[in-house]
Amino acid sequence: MIRVLHIIDKLSVDGSGIHGIARALEWWASRIDPAKVSFRILSLRGREEEAAGFFENRGIDLKFVKLGKFDPRTVPILCREALAYRADVLHLHGYASTNFGRVASRIVSRPNVVHEHVVFPSQPLYQEWADALLSGITDSSLAISDAVAEYMVRTRRVPEKTLDTFFYGIPFDEFAPPNEDQIAAVRREAGIPESGKVIVTAGRLAPQKGLVSFVAAFAKVAEADPLVQLVIVGEGPERGPVEAAAREAGISDRVHLVGFRKDVRPWIAMGNIFVIPSYYEGGPITLLEAMRLSRAIVSTPVGLVPQAIRDGVNGLLVPSGEPEKLAGAMSRILADENLEKRLGAQAFQDSDVWDVQVAVGRLVRFYERLIGSW
Repeated sequence: MIRVLHIIDKLSVDGSGIHGIARALEWWASRIDPAKVSFRILSLRGREEEAAGFFENRGIDLKFVKLGKFDPRTVPILCREALAYRADVLHLHGYASTNFGRVASRIVSRPNVVHEHVVFPSQPLYQEWADALLSGITDSSLAISDAVAEYMVRTRRVPEKTLDTFFYGIPFDEFAPPNEDQIAAVRREAGIPESGKVIVTAGRLAPQKGLVSFVAAFAKVAEADPLVQLVIVGEGPERGPVEAAAREAGISDRVHLVGFRKDVRPWIAMGNIFVIPSYYEGGPITLLEAMRLSRAIVSTPVGLVPQAIRDGVNGLLVPSGEPEKLAGAMSRILADENLEKRLGAQAFQDSDVWDVQVAVGRLVRFYERLIGSW
């Protein structure tokens, strides 16, 4: 059995509850063959109650240590934890984890995995220095998409020969579509009239999500369609600017910010169109949830999206930060019910390849190769 210590900076961010990486770790840990691989998750930012309950209720081995971003105690503590767990692999997520974790892996003579989940437009200067210094002791690396892989080689100085690419998938075995009553209930909760079509987005309300530009695009759609409504699911620091953009456009009564929801399925299913307007992403899980729910998808070509969405086949792609083109794509679908249905049906059909079971199998083989070559 291969014992893997997953070291992660934190398990949540403002407005997201349990973030996507943490959810993926739970999906993997719940499905991987315990005779082949065991997991322990070590979070570096102290106990997060919601995350703790999420993992502990599922019987997943989780431990918290409270350390600052640049805490000099981090390396010895990681060494202690790796030895106590008898870890065979240190699997690292986040800046602090990949920095201190690579050093600790050398001290305890265990291979490391640098795992990147997003393409950032820029890095802190300290991280550029750290990646340059630590490139030579990067044993292996994982990217969740081709775009992230390119970013890791170009910006994070990861040796290309160490790199593998696959998405962590989503658990279709537990992904039951919401029924009509559930969809009607969230529609009523949001105050959406029974008549008229709905456009939905879901995710953390943060600047990189492009939501202010999205509201500007929706305002153009709303001019031509007096009944269409916009629902934004999620919470975060961009809520104020999004509300202000809706007020300035005179559409506050048609833009519904419903806050964070643990279960986004009925909210996504309520929409005729699901939109990802981000400036940058890694692998938005909501994209695959929308595909599985047969939604017509409009997205910017960020992160994993170009690998999952074929423009005009199972969704529409538009450039980031161009409200007129985004508005045009949404209006095109709203005006053509056959197009909406065709895009949604093809998206559902194409979603099978993103099942978490596929990713779990690849992950086991990845660890086996890593241990075999160490």
